[in-house]
Amino acid sequence: MKKQGARILGIDYGTKNVGLAISDREQNQAFVYDTLKMTAKFWEQLVEICEKEKIDKIVVGLPLSLKGEYTKKTEEVVYFVEELENQTKLLVETQDERLSSVEADKTGSGHGRDEEAARIILQSYLDREKNYI
Repeated sequence: MKKQGARILGIDYGTKNVGLAISDREQNQAFVYDTLKMTAKFWEQLVEICEKEKIDKIVVGLPLSLKGEYTKKTEEVVYFVEELENQTKLLVETQDERLSSVEADKTGSGHGRDEEAARIILQSYLDREKNYI
């Protein structure tokens, strides 16, 4: 159930950089937001963004193999999702992100690859949710 005026944060996880995207308040469209470095201040920065932008839910790209199977990277993201839930106290869902980075490279949007991949992941999630309603 959508909360009126609440936004969703999309995340493209990486061990060095974490791409962020944010939905509009109607949860129809995703926009690039920022790329955070995976530093000691990462969690503090992320929680701050969630509070400032009134984030209601987080969607994280789940890197599956091309056959749709779990990999070592998938396990890293599952661990990250658990920590994300603990740190933000928000609902976290995953979205298949196969080929999102490749697609991000092709857009030529002028945005960074990580935040563009996050936008693609979040837009895929928003489109999928619209089709369920």
